[in-house]
Amino acid sequence: MPTIPIAQAIERVAVAVEKATSDDLREVYGELYPGKPLPPGGPVAAELARYIRAEMYREEIVDLWNVVFPSGQYVSYDEDVDAVRISDHESRYADRD
Repeated sequence: MPTIPIAQAIERVAVAVEKATSDDLREVYGELYPGKPLPPGGPVAAELARYIRAEMYREEIVDLWNVVFPSGQYVSYDEDVDAVRISDHESRYADRD
């Protein structure tokens, strides 16, 4: 399972947000600020990217990763190595009675 150091994962998401369309920016804004109305004129890519780089909690990057990169891959944060892990499928556990 590939891992991406958290600093690189944050930067990848921030760069993608800087290049995002206005529709995608609204979706990112909704993920970062749920329930908060959109600012007049819509969200500004540079402001969202700055927030992602400077203020976002490491654990939250996974939720935003899935919004920015909707690839169907399973993404998780591994606090032991401070990295994002990516796999093609979610780990499954057998049900136990």
